[in-house]
Amino acid sequence: MESSAAGHPTSLDSDVLARIEEIGGADILVGVPSFRAAKTIAHVVAVASEGMARYFPGLRHVLVNADGGSEDDTRQVVLDTPVPDSVAKIVTPYRGLPGKGSAFKTIFEIADRLEAKVCIVVDSDLRSITPEWIQLLGEPIWRHNFGFVAPHYLRYKYDGTITNGLAYPLTRALYGHIVRQPIGGDFGVTWALAKIFSHQDIWDSEDIATFGIDIWITTTAINEGFRICQAEMGVKLHDPKDPASDLGPMFRQVVGTMFHLMSRYETRWKAARGSQPTDLFGEPQDEEPETEPVAVDLQGLITNFQKACGGDDRRLELILAPDNYAQIKEMCRLPLDLFSFPFDLWVRVVYDFAVAYQFSGMRPSEIVEQLYPIYQGRTASFVLETVNLPDVRAEASVEKLAVKFEQQKPYLIQRWNEAMRLERGRG
Repeated sequence: MESSAAGHPTSLDSDVLARIEEIGGADILVGVPSFRAAKTIAHVVAVASEGMARYFPGLRHVLVNADGGSEDDTRQVVLDTPVPDSVAKIVTPYRGLPGKGSAFKTIFEIADRLEAKVCIVVDSDLRSITPEWIQLLGEPIWRHNFGFVAPHYLRYKYDGTITNGLAYPLTRALYGHIVRQPIGGDFGVTWALAKIFSHQDIWDSEDIATFGIDIWITTTAINEGFRICQAEMGVKLHDPKDPASDLGPMFRQVVGTMFHLMSRYETRWKAARGSQPTDLFGEPQDEEPETEPVAVDLQGLITNFQKACGGDDRRLELILAPDNYAQIKEMCRLPLDLFSFPFDLWVRVVYDFAVAYQFSGMRPSEIVEQLYPIYQGRTASFVLETVNLPDVRAEASVEKLAVKFEQQKPYLIQRWNEAMRLERGRG
């Protein structure tokens, strides 16, 4: 394995290193991680390249496709897609654990080697991407010295249930910054942050090498002193997933990363109080945008919750505070027409699990696995609460939940400190 200029080992192939040397440098770099994306990636590549050329004229543009060994024609499609003359392409498979995070590592290392002033990453399945997305994700860094730009989307009320029910409100309550889409998948970073990311010794972590990468990036940017903002991207249309059946791996990887980072940034989140708005670039969108509905198997969500939490598994009793455990058991007996999962209980349950992840002695992956069906129960309740509401009013429910996470943060700190004292006493 070759070494980078900074003395760090590289995962890049020799032909990619030669291509980097041929290109010489970059001002704006757009990375597109992919896996079996032959049907959608041409549109993303064409639009992203047009965005670089249109909104950053006269600069050096590079488009990087980091592919996960697709058996279809993904990489060839990228090579064959016409782009403006100013856009250079690098198309390469990535090395490491299969997953989105490993693709990001390749993109960040290439950005570092090219000394790209702005590094933008966009998903390969986007149907709603426009050239303006590249402007919105890149201009705050290029012209206003921000270090990290998160997306701010308009989405159907049941698209992004992990974000709505956990990633957004927990990140906001912990670190005091309102970042509405902390696992959005499309973002911009400065060269300095891309360099930091590429040199981190975290890429052997299964969670971070996969879907945990987005929340890791957002949390790191918030806590390492970089100026952060959001870009108003409008409606996001992509390939959504049913929370009753398709989100298990993503949930485990995202939540595992969030809980892991709570130990790393313990001093910071304990000191944070309330939350503050984050600058938003771009024009506000219509209050009632044309989002694309996502089908949800409501009965499947409730069945999964009841099956996991209604039995005699003692692990749940060890994780939850007694009152919270009792309420969860009572909910397992509720019929569909009476099913309800209160905000306050969900917040306390999440905080109980965060503490157990650190101090229970159980395997961290086992802790997160236990939380997944409870999240499905809370998601079912959200569907029942908002089934007749338009997206904008369902969004108000998400905001109410976020406030509850902030208000109950003293509960988290109390339980965390008690568990820490017990652990030290055992030591």
